[in-house]
Amino acid sequence: MEIPDDAIESILEQMRQILIGLRNLRTELGKWRQEPVESTAKAQPAVQVETESIEPPTEKQIQFLKGLGIEEIPASKDEARRMLQELNEKRETGEYSPPPTAKQLKFLKDLKYRGPIPETKEAAWKLLQELKKD
Repeated sequence: MEIPDDAIESILEQMRQILIGLRNLRTELGKWRQEPVESTAKAQPAVQVETESIEPPTEKQIQFLKGLGIEEIPASKDEARRMLQELNEKRETGEYSPPPTAKQLKFLKDLKYRGPIPETKEAAWKLLQELKKD
């Protein structure tokens, strides 16, 4: 029995939301551990601690990361931002090249290309340009 893609996507989204919830819980527990324990002898007013909520990555961040070939999307907006910054720095230094997109691979298949699969998005683009000329 095959599971439909939309069901898998739904399950993955639910898992991502659970992960975000667990990270929020971890943050809260960490704050409680760091707060000083008040003695019952001293009656001090309770300190209102602002809770830092972890925002999920934006749709734009998710799409950009997927476009760079990242499959495991971070659970928070800040983690996604850091990952994008790291990948951008690596791209600028030549340490990272995004893999070919699914669309590029489909075009290669449609053009009946039987050679080795290009390793990068840029290599796939160059190959597609050459094949279109023929």
